[in-house]
Amino acid sequence: MRARIAGLLGRLVRLVLILALLPLLIDLPAGTATTRSALIPTAAAPAARVITVSGLETVVAEAGDAAEPALVLVHGFGGSTFGWRSVMEPLAAQGWHVVALDLPGFGLSEKTWSRSYAHEDQARFVLATMDALHIEHAVVVGHSMGGNVVAWMRELAPARIDGVALIDAAIVEPGAASGAPGAGASTATILAVPQVRRIGRIALRSLFSDALFGELLSSAFAVKSVATPTTIAGYAASSHLENWDLALLGIVRDGAANALPRSISAILGDADGGVDLPPVLILWGAEDSWVPLDRGAALHAALPQADYVVLPGLGHVPFEEDPAGFVTALGDWLAAR
Repeated sequence: MRARIAGLLGRLVRLVLILALLPLLIDLPAGTATTRSALIPTAAAPAARVITVSGLETVVAEAGDAAEPALVLVHGFGGSTFGWRSVMEPLAAQGWHVVALDLPGFGLSEKTWSRSYAHEDQARFVLATMDALHIEHAVVVGHSMGGNVVAWMRELAPARIDGVALIDAAIVEPGAASGAPGAGASTATILAVPQVRRIGRIALRSLFSDALFGELLSSAFAVKSVATPTTIAGYAASSHLENWDLALLGIVRDGAANALPRSISAILGDADGGVDLPPVLILWGAEDSWVPLDRGAALHAALPQADYVVLPGLGHVPFEEDPAGFVTALGDWLAAR
């Protein structure tokens, strides 16, 4: 009996070892890895270039005269400078130094597992990029996830923020990001296991394709004709960089850390430390299916002093669906600040 139990335990140990090692022995599905420099012509805004900020390579694009007031554009989840390509020059023509950048983990930025992708750290990265470009203060525009990032910027450096435009913004109020108690910590703990990360990478590389990305992107648009093969390829280019899957897993790992430290009304609706309140614009696509219009109305209720503009017939990405209409709406607000 003792020998039989020992044999069963031995087989169980071997099985556990096989299951633990198997993910590390399976080859990752081959990707189409290339360099960010090769992708810039088709997956970034005009005049984009690679710079290093806080030890990480990323892409920035600029339009207009650097002597003009700065307007910094911060993309949302899955976005990049590419998304702003049609609106940068028209905004610059209104007298702005327009700057767009790829946040760490997104677009053509360097991909790594080891850095934090929490929105507080993304905000610090935008501020560091402003430092690198010798921009002391700016009006900041945040789309979707980027809306939460620019709210963090206002919290971290209120004197540097001259105005805030929230475009279909996915604001994460305190306590809202963690979901079930311990969920965020559990996700981070699970993804810390190399075998789990390996399985995640295999799954992402096996499932992801430009066609799948095209379906996801199209679902964000109310104007479906915008989802052209060229547009889809520009957004999907991030998946052709080395370690894009590791970065995406890192973004998932850090998702529970994105909640603002104070309510959005406290950050953008109350004077703090003697710093004047910045002008605020809330701009929304009426047909947004990703962050619905009622979220925009609730945001306006929290920030009643803000200008609130709804663009009829547009979805989650108004600057892609109607660049001229977006430039008019944002430009009118900028001129009236």
